[in-house]
Amino acid sequence: MKSTNLAAVLNYRLSLKSIVPLTLAVTNLMMCSAANAPAIAAELPNPSPVPLAQTAAPLEISMPGAFISTVLQDAYKRTNLPPATLKVSQAKAATFSNPCIFNFGEVCTKEYNPVTGWDVLVQGNNQTWNYRVDKTGSKIVINPKNAASIALPVALQNQILTAAASQAGLPPTNLKITQATAKTFGNTCAFNFGDVCTFEYRPIEGWEVLVAVRGQTWTYHIDKTGSQIVRDPKVSGTSAQLPGAVQTAVMQDAMEWSRSQTVKITESRPQTWGNSCSFGFGRVCPMLYQPIAGWEVKVSTDNMNWTYRTNQTGTQLVMDRRPILPTQVADAIAQDILKRNGRAARPEALRFLEVKEQPQRSCVLLGGCRDENTWLAIVSNGQQQWGYQSNERGSRVLPLSVSQVRRANDQAMSDR
Repeated sequence: MKSTNLAAVLNYRLSLKSIVPLTLAVTNLMMCSAANAPAIAAELPNPSPVPLAQTAAPLEISMPGAFISTVLQDAYKRTNLPPATLKVSQAKAATFSNPCIFNFGEVCTKEYNPVTGWDVLVQGNNQTWNYRVDKTGSKIVINPKNAASIALPVALQNQILTAAASQAGLPPTNLKITQATAKTFGNTCAFNFGDVCTFEYRPIEGWEVLVAVRGQTWTYHIDKTGSQIVRDPKVSGTSAQLPGAVQTAVMQDAMEWSRSQTVKITESRPQTWGNSCSFGFGRVCPMLYQPIAGWEVKVSTDNMNWTYRTNQTGTQLVMDRRPILPTQVADAIAQDILKRNGRAARPEALRFLEVKEQPQRSCVLLGGCRDENTWLAIVSNGQQQWGYQSNERGSRVLPLSVSQVRRANDQAMSDR
């Protein structure tokens, strides 16, 4: 029994010695394989990945050939370059937030009223012009900053010179265009030199043209087709004659109000006001364009001068600037005049000939400071004049001389 058991034990130990080296060899092989796995994997070709989802790249929408032709034709008309030298170098599909932005507006609202189309670059003669085209091709706009470098077409030059010659009573050869700038006018009001215009955006492409006439400079606006030509109504010294009906209406009112026979018209010029409110010296007027074309007429007597506004026929006539003032200020000034002068002041004849608003900072000891507007006014009954200063509520009214008011106005203008 003892010999049998000893033999079994020896056999078991021998088999164990042979297994251990084999196990160590296998372990070393596995560790070696793991260490070399990246290198082995790098040598194997990558299998084609199985797509989980297909994402289409955005497609560039090409601009129709007809639109390209229209843009090139516009560039040709503007530049007078040979058509063969012009080309569209870029046309990108784009969505512009609203028509103002589409039209290269510099000051636009945040309204979202999208215009889809293309942003286009045209090249020629080493120059580049930026256009925008809507998706229908019905609207084509050039960047005004690019257009400014384009020469005014000869046909439009001739139209401007002909119009200026007719108005100046001179032959066209005596006139000269000194400057022409391509512009996009925001709307008809702006094109027509309106003083008070709405923010409505109905663009008119055209030009602002300066013409030298008898040592003066006249400003014209002309649209790109030449169908509309407007001269700045503020131009003085022109041959435009004050209509007889307007002259009669002004003289009659001036003589009746001033009770003077020395009334004379010293100056007149055409003018266009944005609406009846601005025509009538309104203080706060709506941004509504309902133009009133007419005249600004300056009148004087031996010791006074004032200015009328009239329509083209003389049926509307205004010169009292009372509406500019807050009601309480105008009433306080009128009451003070009556208090100091009685019925001799002719209260029914009082008219405010000049009105100016000035910002002023008022301070009180231990009470701090605040900004308050001050009003300056010159009031007349036709024979006498009074100067006044008032706070914005009309609670403090101070009589001044007319010369003091005018000096204060001049000082305020020089400080700006």
